[in-house]
Amino acid sequence: MNREIYLFWRNLSFSLLMILTAAEAFPLGMGIPGFSTDLLWSGSWETEGSLINRGDIRLRAHKPALVLRAQAVDKRPAPPWEGFEEGNTAFAGGLYHETTGSRLLWGILDEGGLPARVRNIWSRGMPFVEQHQPSISDLYTEPSSTKEPGAYLYLGSPWLGPMLRGASLELRGFGSVLLDAENQALFDGGLETRFFGENILRLEGFYTRNHLAAKTPSAWFSETPPLPDREQDLIAGNLFFNGTLFAAAADLAWSETFAYGKGLYGNLGLRLGDRPWRLSLAADGASSRYVDRAGSAGGSGFRSAGKLEWRGKRSSLARVSSTLRAAALGERFYRSSTLFYYHFPTFSAGRGAARRKTPLFYPSRVSMTLSREASNPQKILDTLEALGAFRLWELNFTFQGGVSGLSIIETANQDDPFPLPIPSTEYPYTYDSAKFGAEASYTLKPFQFGIKAGCTLKREKEAKWDGALSAAIRGKWGRFTAKLSSPAFPEEWELGLSWRVQL
Repeated sequence: MNREIYLFWRNLSFSLLMILTAAEAFPLGMGIPGFSTDLLWSGSWETEGSLINRGDIRLRAHKPALVLRAQAVDKRPAPPWEGFEEGNTAFAGGLYHETTGSRLLWGILDEGGLPARVRNIWSRGMPFVEQHQPSISDLYTEPSSTKEPGAYLYLGSPWLGPMLRGASLELRGFGSVLLDAENQALFDGGLETRFFGENILRLEGFYTRNHLAAKTPSAWFSETPPLPDREQDLIAGNLFFNGTLFAAAADLAWSETFAYGKGLYGNLGLRLGDRPWRLSLAADGASSRYVDRAGSAGGSGFRSAGKLEWRGKRSSLARVSSTLRAAALGERFYRSSTLFYYHFPTFSAGRGAARRKTPLFYPSRVSMTLSREASNPQKILDTLEALGAFRLWELNFTFQGGVSGLSIIETANQDDPFPLPIPSTEYPYTYDSAKFGAEASYTLKPFQFGIKAGCTLKREKEAKWDGALSAAIRGKWGRFTAKLSSPAFPEEWELGLSWRVQL
């Protein structure tokens, strides 16, 4: 154990020494006009978890708008327990051009935009218009034991224009190449126009060819048959338009996988209005043989969603949204989630007459969520969740809770064989589970203190309590947080530390 403790303090001291040495060696860009440096050290430690350290150094040349970046991320079992030497360290670096967003990167990458939207499609949120961001990747800032480093080149042009007199038409192009650890390439590119003010039209596409390893079903009755080593081609495109009162976006992806077949995935998002009223609609669907960017077949499915929002003064917001899920387009909906949300107007410390006196008590936000899971029409699970937050003097409180009811139907109704996709009282309920929790925080600059308690109740099981105490100090330099938590009160206790230092 003494060796593990020694290694822990050695790595911690080494990280601090590197940060302080870099700060001394490169103060304000080494004193050279037009240069500056950004230094970041962040991490966390948990007694029953891991020790994570991340260092990030950036040298910025302001005149050509170039940034040289180096990053190191390390994760290993939390000392002083055994296995501390069994960790992984990832190094990464890049060169950025801030004006155009162009970059050359090496390391574990975090994909964004179109390639990310056609990956793990059923675990992602609904594809509303605001989710259709242009494709660009950056360095992954979290430790990963499954991802391999790759090389990435992204080139974007500055806005060129105006192209037509009186039309305020501007044009830019972009393209990228990603080469993974197995030398498999992904190509992406597109054109973007900006006209008549802030109206934007973008056309984008990408192509990749992957080699997928052999796959053996994990269960006897699996929908996916045993598959050998095989090649996969994936082509996708995006069309995006954003205006003041109307916006639309759509993705379409086509995959062909040897020994498995061809498949399609598509999504569509629409927005009507902006302020104060905004209506957003979204839908997506996939065929049974579609293989996504990650090389996995999520199966067929169809989802649709709607969202109505009212945006008022001082950040007030009212929202009603609902999502429905079906096994395929044209099939019955069997899963739903509906949210009612309101954020109260905020009180800001403005200047002079604009300064608003903060009342002793005022609410912050309230929400209620209703959901139903009826994939098995004879065993339906309905859930009601509610949340309320308010401020009393200098204390912030949040209360939340939920209850689930189970409807077991021995014989399906012949007149209406399928239940409604939304919670209703058509069948009697049987209590299944409930969960309640409360949080409170107090800020006395530069300190912040918090307390949290919760209880989980399940049918025919004992109640499970949990809680946590936290204290943090914040400043321009960053933050440091200590947290004592109990996932199973009072038998289990865990201590955690987290930090973020910027120089």
